[in-house]
Amino acid sequence: MRLLRSLWDNLFDYDRPETPGEVAFFRLFEGFIAVFVIEQVWRWGLYARRLDVLAVPHGLGQYVDLGWLLRHDLVLVNAAVITVLMGLGLLRRSRYAYLAAFLLMHLQYVARFSLGKVEHGANLLGMTLLGLSLGLLLFDAPRVQRRFTLGFTYFFVGLGYALAACSKLVGTGLHWADGRHLWLWIQEKGIDGWAQTGTLAYNALQELVLSAPGLATLFLALGLLAEASAPLIWWRRYRMPVLLALIGMHAGVYLIMGIQFRLFVLELILLALPWSAWIDRWIAAGRSSLWSGFIPRGHPHPAKGSPPGSPGKPMP
Repeated sequence: MRLLRSLWDNLFDYDRPETPGEVAFFRLFEGFIAVFVIEQVWRWGLYARRLDVLAVPHGLGQYVDLGWLLRHDLVLVNAAVITVLMGLGLLRRSRYAYLAAFLLMHLQYVARFSLGKVEHGANLLGMTLLGLSLGLLLFDAPRVQRRFTLGFTYFFVGLGYALAACSKLVGTGLHWADGRHLWLWIQEKGIDGWAQTGTLAYNALQELVLSAPGLATLFLALGLLAEASAPLIWWRRYRMPVLLALIGMHAGVYLIMGIQFRLFVLELILLALPWSAWIDRWIAAGRSSLWSGFIPRGHPHPAKGSPPGSPGKPMP
């Protein structure tokens, strides 16, 4: 019970006072999610409109025929509706807007990824949007909504990485970290590049790894350890170092394998660094005009020593 209480307090901690920096950061984080949801659904729509059938349906598409999405440019209509809904949610015009956008985003996801590899960033973006929608639906107090959304996101980031580590161990065991596996993957990527460009070339880091099996094993072992340690982000004390380790892991994957996790890493950077504390210091130094539009009217200034904000009025 003590462990569960500690976990709950570190993920949500609804009773802890909220600072103006936390409010401002959340609005920036929410804006980031809104912008990239809109960008993704339009990109998916422009791709999916060229498809004739849902080759390998995912999610809801496994149970319901969603082939009609590919007719009459409905994927573009869906993207336009999602754009409007994200705007309504961001402006707090409707507490149901984010949930509707999430459901329609899933349809867009099914249409796009019926062909091609599913992007990791798409899954993280969708889970964060689900957290936003549940926060607005389940709670009236804005402070609690914000705390729930971030706690929900941290929980599923930690769980997702832990499950990724478990799947590697279940599939291959501890031998997954054998450096010869990394050699194989580098060679496979090299062949892909050869097919595209007609040349077979490796960068300096790839050549170093291919010449040092111990180093290749070390890289894989550190990556596996970073993933397995991900549940530690459920506790504030370990959040930043573990998330930075995961960001470093993704940087290594990009440098060695050429695989990008652009959206995923951008969100991890937002979740890892103490942006709210930096904003509070900026405000306390007297440079608060930049953040005034992000902080609700009446929220106390951190430099004045008054306890941070009230939960606020219920949403209509």
